Amino acid sequence: MRRLSRLDHSSCVRIFDGKSATLSAPSNVLVRGNLIEKISTDPIPTDRRGDTVLIDGGGKTLMPGLIDAHVHTMMESIPLVVGLTSDIGYDPLDVAQYTSAEFAAAVSAAENWGTYVTVHAYTPKAIRTAVEAGVKCREHGQLIDGDTAKLLAEKGVWWSLQPFMEDPDAPSAFAEGTPNRLKQKQMFAGTDAAYQLAKKYKIKTAFGTDMLFSPANVVTQGKQLTRLKKWYSNAEILIMATSQSAELLTLSGPRNPYPGKLGVVEEGAYADLLLVAGNPLENLDLVADPEANFTVIMKDGTIYKRPAP
Repeated sequence: MRRLSRLDHSSCVRIFDGKSATLSAPSNVLVRGNLIEKISTDPIPTDRRGDTVLIDGGGKTLMPGLIDAHVHTMMESIPLVVGLTSDIGYDPLDVAQYTSAEFAAAVSAAENWGTYVTVHAYTPKAIRTAVEAGVKCREHGQLIDGDTAKLLAEKGVWWSLQPFMEDPDAPSAFAEGTPNRLKQKQMFAGTDAAYQLAKKYKIKTAFGTDMLFSPANVVTQGKQLTRLKKWYSNAEILIMATSQSAELLTLSGPRNPYPGKLGVVEEGAYADLLLVAGNPLENLDLVADPEANFTVIMKDGTIYKRPAP
């Protein structure tokens, strides 16, 4: 239930709005219920009595909440052994699995339900088969080639890509010598070329972590986001993880649980907000440590973290 009487008022903040490469002038923001009601460089009069909360922004940066476009809410926090023993069937990377007819049937069923299909696929054959059947988003895709990347751009297909690389922060590592570890290494080796192709063809790209089987890694989403500095500017990364990923979510049409404006700091947008102690457009590493650097966390108008009175 919306708290229609509640007012949350952040004063003296610089705003990263989710779309621009620069911060706003010092501004004031008024939240009513779960929406941003007003943004102004002038003071915003409010009723300080009752249920009004005033937060002094102190010149910090106000930005939209970050969106992870590829999550496994069940498997991200269970031990790897549980996932591995629940199903003994492991598929080769070179297998496309579904036929064109099967993909088309899935797309038709999704469209009947008013939503869309996204697929996990790595190879050009698997990606092309899915795209030609009407699939609107691709997950992973590290083994893609140039012609297939160009096809994604021409068809306007989204690419939900993850910055998987062979380093100590690599998620979901498997035991050396196992079939899954060999496939993982093959996938890691394609990550750099995949991001290069995504940029070359200006493919609509979303950010995702694909966190699996590690409660410890679940809290490192921000650190995973900073890995994109290898390919993108700080502004490009933050835009990708806010307004751009929010645009992908709108493909779910009437099934979209967020039918309003998401991933932006604008009047009328959802009040999903972060107050950051610093400027993430200049120092993206701030998002890697939310405990230290996110002084206010608000989701859907509810404050989950705020400075002590």
